[in-house]
Amino acid sequence: MKPSAAFIVRTPGSLANVVADRRRHLRMTQQALATAAGVSRKLVCDAEAGKLTMQVDGLIKICIALECDLVVRETDPDRLTYLDALAPFE
Repeated sequence: MKPSAAFIVRTPGSLANVVADRRRHLRMTQQALATAAGVSRKLVCDAEAGKLTMQVDGLIKICIALECDLVVRETDPDRLTYLDALAPFE
């Protein structure tokens, strides 16, 4: 069994990159992913654009179609928070 890759997502942009990279790795079009996930192509586009309005149920469906798990775990308190990561861009 091959070890699986893990990605830490702390911003909408990093989530967008993971979704798009995984879809391309599986050689799926956005429409094929949408069909496999049972969501609209617009939702896939929104996920890959890092839109903050993405609904969690749609994201979970996309993860399932991409053969990925969405894992939430306690973070190291010394790491940057989402707002800390955005601060340089404000």
